[in-house]
Amino acid sequence: MDWKIPVAPVFTDSLLRELVKENEERGPKPTAFDTPLRYSSAGDCSRALSYQALGYEASNTFDAPSVWVTHLGTQIHEWVQDAIGRRFPGATIENKSQVAEMVSGHADGVFDGSVITAVIPDWDGKRVLYELKTMGGFSFEKSIGLKKQKKILENPEGPRRTALLQAAINAFANNCHTIVIGHISLEGISKGVGRAAGLDDFGRVLAEWHIPFDVWFPLAKDEMARMKKIVAMAKLDQIAGRIIPDDNGVPLPIDPEAARPYWKCDYCSYKDLCVADGSGIVTINNRKDK
Repeated sequence: MDWKIPVAPVFTDSLLRELVKENEERGPKPTAFDTPLRYSSAGDCSRALSYQALGYEASNTFDAPSVWVTHLGTQIHEWVQDAIGRRFPGATIENKSQVAEMVSGHADGVFDGSVITAVIPDWDGKRVLYELKTMGGFSFEKSIGLKKQKKILENPEGPRRTALLQAAINAFANNCHTIVIGHISLEGISKGVGRAAGLDDFGRVLAEWHIPFDVWFPLAKDEMARMKKIVAMAKLDQIAGRIIPDDNGVPLPIDPEAARPYWKCDYCSYKDLCVADGSGIVTINNRKDK
């Protein structure tokens, strides 16, 4: 027997087993104000938003890797929020808010201008909505534009559109002017690559973007209009079609049964339900399982 071939874990999986069990027992997380939708669903497929608005239970629960990654992200969020509270006394952490009776959620941080200027005197004094995202090394490198082979920074992608939309609706609800999105990588860029690309020690593992009002507000307005339409359809017992906004906001038809389905379909909590319902707009009374 070749000992270098991994075997079924006996000890290493102990924590993950506990986390998976806890996740199953905990069940679905409620929205902040019992609204049909949540901020974190911004940018999702219209069909998935419909299922959420109708209160359907997930047909596909988190698998073990998803539970693990979510747990790590939650831990890091809490550590960062604690540190922010110590550095910026007066910051509001996990502030709950909502937009009408449609969508609600929590903010990683909300800062009045005076809270920031007490620490950073040259801040412009405007109110900030803070959103934090954790990710693997590859996604982090794309966001900052790192080309590892060339060891240079070029054409950064910045935060994902879904993160920007989530933060934008949150900022709208909290009357903020500027959005700040932070990225923390679960993998540090090597010293050699970082040095060649001109990154300092912090830049090898984290990044931050400041997004002005004139950039995020139109995005929030458009996404809230899409959500409003989906919630209205749900009230008419209609389930939206399989459409998702692409990285440029252009509606993209997707199919979970395609030979190469859109990547989010594999992670969708409603994938099996969506497959059973078929394509197009579905009227609940005419669903295949009725």
